[in-house]
Amino acid sequence: MTTSIIILTNNQLPLTNKCLLSIREHTQDYELIVIDNGSTDGTVAFLNTQPDVIVHANNENLGFAKGCNQGIELSKGETILFLNNDTIVTEHWLDNMLSVLYEDERVGMVGPVTNYSSGHQQIPIPYTDVSGIDSFARRHCEENAGCYMDVRRLVGFCLLTKRSVLDDIGLFDETFGLGNYEDDDLCLRALRSGYLLRVVHDSFIHHIGHATMKHLQETSLGILLLQNSHRAWEKWGNDIHQLIYKELPKVSLCMVTQDAELTLSRSLESILDEVDEIIIVDLGSTDKTVEIASNYTPHVFRFPIQEDEEAPYRYAFTQAIGSYVIWLEQGQVFTSKLMKKLCSLKFTIEGNQDKIALQGDTFLYRKDAGFQIPTCLMGGQTH
Repeated sequence: MTTSIIILTNNQLPLTNKCLLSIREHTQDYELIVIDNGSTDGTVAFLNTQPDVIVHANNENLGFAKGCNQGIELSKGETILFLNNDTIVTEHWLDNMLSVLYEDERVGMVGPVTNYSSGHQQIPIPYTDVSGIDSFARRHCEENAGCYMDVRRLVGFCLLTKRSVLDDIGLFDETFGLGNYEDDDLCLRALRSGYLLRVVHDSFIHHIGHATMKHLQETSLGILLLQNSHRAWEKWGNDIHQLIYKELPKVSLCMVTQDAELTLSRSLESILDEVDEIIIVDLGSTDKTVEIASNYTPHVFRFPIQEDEEAPYRYAFTQAIGSYVIWLEQGQVFTSKLMKKLCSLKFTIEGNQDKIALQGDTFLYRKDAGFQIPTCLMGGQTH
């Protein structure tokens, strides 16, 4: 699988050269695309001598978003990586990110840990010069092999995604001009579309930070940040970071069971990551259903079989404390597509709809709207 690595440059030739050298040393199965945004220090002439680099030169600085989008248009890989030129990559950096990106089809974007970043990606480092990068990275990645963390925000200095994700959520928003907030905007769109974002702890990249922005006066950079903050507000109608880190509605999973030992674990495992509590009401199972259910939740209730078919469902509903309730039928398994839709709804849900369709006859029911008869009691089919 080929990864298209897209790098933007605006002068800083020595940094770009170090970045390219580190990629060649530590990377396989890639194509290099460099978009130059009006360099005047010989960067373009140098890049044109590099046989493994696809070069596109702009006459002026068109900004981060525009440059990245130009790179996407030139790329051929099914996986796309946006990488700042003021970075030095290390052993297994890309392979380890790819492993996490493709571990679950719901994963939309991943990023590495680094010495310099905002958010969740910065970690403490002991080295004081670049000679210590590789040994530290090797030790750190061995100690954190296979570890990752789900987050809501990744920083654009090194951002790996799938072409299919960009086809779904769109490219970078070019109205953010020279840079800043366009990566937040992309992350928010990914979250609202139901994708997962992850920091890969066994991928380390050294990052200098703001190298291509250093030509700006401190006041100019501050003005740019303020302008783009306002642009983001105008686009989303709120502070973008508040939207990214908003408190999501709690979802209670309710299920009525009877002799479900063969299917219960698979059913619960399929939705476990996206619900906040599980309520099981059991109708006198004689197998291991109750024992299995107790491994997933303390909220397991034995309920006598009654002529009133709604009674156990009503009881389960009264036990739920989430803002929304979702019913899981015995034997039903949530697909990745359905999980992605549920994740998306939790980010985008607005208003006071009594029930919201997920897929087919699967709904989210608003708790404070009162009990509503689940579709399985109305002759609806599941799965």
